[in-house]
Amino acid sequence: MLSFHDIVCAVLPVPARVSGLMAGKARICAFGKGERLVEQGCRCNDIFFLAEGICRSLYEEDGKEDTRWFATEGDVVTSLTAIHRREPAIFSIEAITPVKCYAIGYSDMEELLECEDDIKRWALEIFAESLYVLERRYVIIGTGDARSRYEALLKGRPQEMLNCIPLKYIAQYLKITQETLSRVRKAYAKI
Repeated sequence: MLSFHDIVCAVLPVPARVSGLMAGKARICAFGKGERLVEQGCRCNDIFFLAEGICRSLYEEDGKEDTRWFATEGDVVTSLTAIHRREPAIFSIEAITPVKCYAIGYSDMEELLECEDDIKRWALEIFAESLYVLERRYVIIGTGDARSRYEALLKGRPQEMLNCIPLKYIAQYLKITQETLSRVRKAYAKI
C-alpha cells in the first residue's frame, strides 16, 4: 500500500511538512470490488488518494455504461463537478478491484488551500492533469482505428494494470465492441 506522502509527491513533490498537513486531514477507506467511491447523481464530498487497487469512471444512461477513464495506485480521483460546482456527480467512480485509499473531505481541503501555497500548487497540478487526461482521451477516441486506440492505451497504462480490468470496460473505454477488442489484442500479440 502506497503511503499518503508518496501519492501526494507523485503528483507534485512537496515538503514532508506539507504532505503531513494533508495527511492530518485524511482518513483511510476501503472499497470492495464493484463498490462506488462516487455515485452518479449524488453529492461527493471527498477527494480520494488511491493507495492500492484499480478504479474506473463510468457514466450511466438508459441502462448503458460508458467507461471514461481508469485509475490505479498513486492516482487522485474525485468528481470535479462536485468539487468545483458543488453539484451532484455526473459520473460514478467504481472499484474494479478491492481498493484502499485515503480520503480528505472537500471542506478540509479548502481549509488547507487557504493557508498553504504549496497545496495550492499541488491542487492546480491535479486539475491540470485531469484536463490532460480528458484531452488525451478525446484525441485517442476521436482519431485512428481500433488498433491505434488500443496501442495508445497500452502506452498510457502498465500492462499489469490492464490485465486486471475486464475486457468489457476496456472495450467501452476504446469505443469498440468486445469482439473487436479481442481481434485487436490477438493481432497485437502476434507482433
